[in-house]
Amino acid sequence: MSRWDALRAYSALPATTGPWFLAVTLVGRVPASMGQLGALLLVSGATGSLALGGATASAFAVGQAAGGPLVGRAADRYGHRPAGLAAALLHTAALVLLVVCVARDAPTGAALLSSAVAGFSVPQVGPLSRARWTALAHHGRLPMARFPAAMSFEGTGDEFAFVLGPALVGVIASATSPPVAVLVAAGLTVTTCVAFALHPTAAAVARGRGRDAGAAAPVLRVPVFLLAAGLTGLGCYFGAVQAGVTWRAVDAGADGAAGLIYAVLGLSSALAGVLVPMLPASFPLARRLQAGFVLLAVLTLPLAIVGGLQAGGLWPLGLLIVLPGVTIAPILVTAYTQAEMTVPVARISWVMTLLTSAVVVGYAIGALLSGTLADRYGPLAAFLIALGAAGVGITASGLGRRRLAALRPNGMAPHERNPAEIS
Repeated sequence: MSRWDALRAYSALPATTGPWFLAVTLVGRVPASMGQLGALLLVSGATGSLALGGATASAFAVGQAAGGPLVGRAADRYGHRPAGLAAALLHTAALVLLVVCVARDAPTGAALLSSAVAGFSVPQVGPLSRARWTALAHHGRLPMARFPAAMSFEGTGDEFAFVLGPALVGVIASATSPPVAVLVAAGLTVTTCVAFALHPTAAAVARGRGRDAGAAAPVLRVPVFLLAAGLTGLGCYFGAVQAGVTWRAVDAGADGAAGLIYAVLGLSSALAGVLVPMLPASFPLARRLQAGFVLLAVLTLPLAIVGGLQAGGLWPLGLLIVLPGVTIAPILVTAYTQAEMTVPVARISWVMTLLTSAVVVGYAIGALLSGTLADRYGPLAAFLIALGAAGVGITASGLGRRRLAALRPNGMAPHERNPAEIS
């Protein structure tokens, strides 16, 4: 397949899933990216306490990190439809309850609990969508030649939601009020996420038979751990860069510019994600993942120098953040593509949600650590942590390179997979 044929594979995806699936999975992941900022603005606006708003947003993030793998495991065991419906309805109810708690001046604990439950029940549209593509490939409904395009579409969709969700919250909160922004997120959840759960592609992922069906399936534990470690480093990178950019913007008296500059990171990543299928097959996934992390570190150096040493204004920062941005979607696409090789299709939902939770945990660590050190030592500390986080990804991908290189796609027959790699 030529590189242009690889790009044309995008146009063939609707023939596999139906035309509405791509739209539903794209919009369905937006509410999850609205929740954390929505909780922050809702509570801080009502109480006047940024600390309390931050605690509520943190409760959402902790719940999301903890609940993601459990939603994935439930999807593997009971099926995507019941698990997806339950998560969507619970998430919607928790968001509405959070608004009610704040409106009625309920005890702080009630708002924190509502936010945590909302995070815990995020419907995990992105990871479950990846699981469906994997199942479709495994059952022969999606040609393996089109699988890279499907994973690239998912990576681009993540970046689309990453940029659009917070921007939507900001626009709605400014035009109306923070409670309306949170209620819009609830409305999107009960429509698009329910539509995703009910879509016919949900039937492609067979639910586990019997209580121990999932537990009996072999898992490549070391590769899964190393992929999770690498994506935790990537999440930490996100948090650190955001902290450094925010410090610079606040110091320049242009607080709102922080979100715009950080959005450039997502936009450049989304564009690069579209082009991932053009990478040659001679560039194997295991090498591609490590090369992506190395390139991330190298291309972050100019950003760290300009941002950390406070050279120039904010414009150079906005331009230089494009450089590391072009590596992010390729890293994510490669990691998730390799992830589908580490477990049987019967447990694919779990591993996809686990890796997404790893990014969330890493982000929380990076934001907390970098924010604390940047307050004390300046923005250079945050950008140095970002470089260190890229180093974690380099190390994890390097340690897993040999194991990951031996894996075969789930779309191949089971006997074609390498049993020696099952640990």
